Amino acid sequence: MNYIDIISILFLFVVVAIGFVKKCNIGVLAIGSALILARLGGLSDSKVLAGFDAKLFITLVGVSFLFSVAQVNGTLELVAKKGIGLAGKRTYLVPVIIFLVAGFLTIIGPGNIAVGNLMTVVAVTIAVNMGENPLLFALAAKVAANGFTLSPLTPPGVLMEKLGTEAGFTGFELPVMWNCILWSTILMIGFSIYYKIWKIKPANKSTASLEVKEHLNKQQWITITGVLVMVIMVVGFNINVGLASFLVAAVLVILGVTDEKKALVKVPWGTLILICGVGVLMNVVIELGGLDLMSKGLLSIMTPKTAAPIIAISSSVLSFFSSTTGVVMPSMIPTLGPIVESLGTGNAGFAQLASVVITSSLSAAFSPASTGGGLILAAYMTASSSENKDQEQNKLFGRLFLIAIVCVIANAILATIGIYGIIR
Repeated sequence: MNYIDIISILFLFVVVAIGFVKKCNIGVLAIGSALILARLGGLSDSKVLAGFDAKLFITLVGVSFLFSVAQVNGTLELVAKKGIGLAGKRTYLVPVIIFLVAGFLTIIGPGNIAVGNLMTVVAVTIAVNMGENPLLFALAAKVAANGFTLSPLTPPGVLMEKLGTEAGFTGFELPVMWNCILWSTILMIGFSIYYKIWKIKPANKSTASLEVKEHLNKQQWITITGVLVMVIMVVGFNINVGLASFLVAAVLVILGVTDEKKALVKVPWGTLILICGVGVLMNVVIELGGLDLMSKGLLSIMTPKTAAPIIAISSSVLSFFSSTTGVVMPSMIPTLGPIVESLGTGNAGFAQLASVVITSSLSAAFSPASTGGGLILAAYMTASSSENKDQEQNKLFGRLFLIAIVCVIANAILATIGIYGIIR
């Protein structure tokens, strides 16, 4: 016995650990280590390369590039600010509108990364200018970006559809999306109550700037029209979202509505390499029997009733220190097929799939050690004018970590009582 299946699992976790400690792209490490692991397991280079999903890559690049065009020419930011400006003098509505605007912008295509980056900075800046708690505003932006990110038009939604289908699930895309939106709404209500949203100070001279007088220009209207055309192509004519995005983006570039070079720079290439790179390594792990070993390990401590909460906790712990789309989904969702088949959970298998995606997106994702929480921390430290930044940073770090832990516990409870299968 050569224990290559055990070695493959160790490779996977070591790569994630090194990436976290060294703060380097896990996708790059994954592709490099995939070659070493393949050699140890006797696999050819073609087997390694087979793990790179060209269709997924094209889809992710297409969607990302289209919304980079909208970001570079200021369309996304202006639409966001105009939406927030709808609050007018009703300042207690600002976090709610941030939540709704972030959710809308996310669900139409950009996904949680682009909108999370944009809206978190906007939200924190507005909170600081208003003299309000920036954490509530930032959480409103981030919980919406993550909660609405499983649309079939977004990169995470596309990735979930691919992995879930390969794991043997059918007809799960929209139900999981609505369950995630439901949980994000519950979280938003909880945050609003905890931070006493009704006590936000009334409008004054400092908050008058919320009303944006700038109008959308011709280029921005053309960009919005292009995005609507992309949505119609995907929803109405069942065209691949990546190809539709590339077509629309190409037309927008020809029409000169954006700076193509700046738009290309805005594409989150690091994230795309992360997602596809982990996919390459996971393919080698699957070929060497590592996936079966992971599934058997989880099955050894599971029953039909405990499957969803155990998977929820496992996904949450992994998400504390890594990317949901880049690491958690590619490594956890493939294990679900064998688990559902062995346990015979039937419809409960849907709850297990939802547990992976929802818990990693909307629980540990607020951890300051993960992408989402780190973004909130960075946005606040950039906008803050306090002289005690180090002290504030440590305090915010602790609060975000505590919020993540509480959310993980709440998610485990919800998974136990079967709440994630409520919309099916």
